Amino acid sequence: MHHSSHSHHAPPAGALRRAPPTMAWAAILLTLGGCALQPVYVAPELQAPTAWSENTPVSYAVFGQPPVDRQAWWRALGDRAIDALTEAALADSPTLAQATARMDEARATLGVSAAAHGPTVGASAGLTRAQGQNTANPASGATALSTSASAGPRLSWEVDLFGRVKQSEAAAQSRLDARSADADSTRLALVADIANSVLSLRACENARRVLVNDIASREKTLALTRLRLSTGFAAPVDEARAASGLAASRTSLALQDEQCTRLVNALVALSGQDARTVRQTVIATEQAAEPSEPVFMPTAPASVPALPATVLARHPSVVSAEREVAAAWAEVGVARANRLPRLDLAAVLTGQWIRAAGSSLDFTTWSLGPSLSGTLFDGGAGAANVSAAEARYRRAVAGLQGTLRSTVQEVENALAAQDSASARAASTQDGVAAARTTLQASEAQWKAGAISLFELEDSRRQLASAQDAEIAARRDQTQAWVALVKATGGHITSTSENLRHE
Repeated sequence: MHHSSHSHHAPPAGALRRAPPTMAWAAILLTLGGCALQPVYVAPELQAPTAWSENTPVSYAVFGQPPVDRQAWWRALGDRAIDALTEAALADSPTLAQATARMDEARATLGVSAAAHGPTVGASAGLTRAQGQNTANPASGATALSTSASAGPRLSWEVDLFGRVKQSEAAAQSRLDARSADADSTRLALVADIANSVLSLRACENARRVLVNDIASREKTLALTRLRLSTGFAAPVDEARAASGLAASRTSLALQDEQCTRLVNALVALSGQDARTVRQTVIATEQAAEPSEPVFMPTAPASVPALPATVLARHPSVVSAEREVAAAWAEVGVARANRLPRLDLAAVLTGQWIRAAGSSLDFTTWSLGPSLSGTLFDGGAGAANVSAAEARYRRAVAGLQGTLRSTVQEVENALAAQDSASARAASTQDGVAAARTTLQASEAQWKAGAISLFELEDSRRQLASAQDAEIAARRDQTQAWVALVKATGGHITSTSENLRHE
C-alpha cells in the first residue's frame, strides 16, 4: 500500500481527517455493553419425591458396594451374547449416529454464536478505468483517460449493548448440553433394547423347547393309544383326543417359531449382525444346549436405585429437559434485546491510487466510528416475539416437569416389577416341580389303566403352563433389572457381590 508522501498532488480536502481517540471510544462502548434485561437463569424448583414408594428392604446406602458402571452396566449380567451384540451395535448404530450428528450440529451452532463476540474482518479491492471529455474547451476535442485503484480491510464489531450476543451463546451452549444428554439417553435405550431382546429370545427359545418336548411326549402317547385301540383296550375317542392334543401343540410350536424369528430380526436391526450370527450368539451362549435342554438365562444382581434427588438430577432425559429450559430462558433475553437499538463499531482502512492527465495521486484514508440502529415502529412484532419466547419457556418448564414425573413412574414400575418377578420366580419353580411329579404319576396310572387319557392330558397341560410361567418369571426378573437401570439412568447400586447364573 502506497503512502500519500509519494503523491504528486495533495489529496482532496477532507480526505485525511484527524483520528478520533479510539481507546476512548472502546472504553465508552465497553461500559455500555452487557446491560442485563432479565435475571440470571436459575433452574426451576419442581417437586420431587424424597424416597421411592416401592422401596426394597435394603437401605439406599449400600456400604462397601460401588455403583454399577454406567458406561458398561450390562456387563453386570455376565451374558456374553449381550456383551457381543452391544459392542456391535455401539460400533455401527444408525440411531446412535443420528444422535451424535445432532450433537455435532449443536456444537457447530455454538461456534457460530461464540464467533459473534469478536469482530468481523473483511477486505475489498477495486480497479476502475474511465474516459472523460474536456468540457473546458470543447473545440479541442481532447479526451482524458484515468485509472483508479483501491484496496483495504474492513472491520465490523457488534457491541453487545443489551446482552443479545451473550444470551444467544448461552442458548446455544444449553442446546449442546441437551443434545449431549440426548445422545447419552439414546445409548442407554439402545443397550436396554438389546438386553431385553436377548432375554426375550432366550425365553422364547426355552418355551419352544418345552413345546418340542411336549410334542415328543404326545407322539408317544398317541402311538400307545393306537396300540391299545387295536387290541380293544381303548375307545376311538381316546385316539381322537390324543391326536387333537398333538395337533394343537404343533400349531403352538409354529406360532412360537414365528415369535422367535421376529425377535431374531429385531436383534439383527439393533446390532447390524446377520440372523445366523444372532442365533448362534444368543442361543448357543454359555453352553452347547441340547434341543431338549433350556438355554442359558442370566440372573440379574439384586440392586437398589440411588436416592430420587440423585436420579432426577443426573438422568440424561431430565438433564436434556432442564437444558432446554435454560436455552428457552436465554432466548427470551435475545427476543427482548432485539427490540432495543443495536450498536455497531465499524473501521475502514483504504489505500487509493489515481492516475489521470499524466499525473498520479497516491494516498490512504481511514475511518472509525460507531453506528446505532433500531426500529421505531414494528406494528407489535417485537412484543409478539418476546411473548412467543416466554411461551416457549413455559412450555419447556412444563416439559421438564412431565419428564420428572415420567422418570419417577418408570423407576417405581421397575421396582414393582422386580418385586413381582422375584416372588414369581420362587413360586413358579415350586409349581414346575409339583406339576412334573403329578405328570409322571399320571403317566404311570394311565399306562396301568387307572385313569383316563383326559386326566393324563390335563396333567400335561398343567406342566406346560407351569413351565411357561417359570420361563416368563425368570425373563421378567432380569428385564425388570434392565428397566431399573434405564429408568434411573444407570444410577443403581448392586447389593450382592456374586452373580447367580442358572
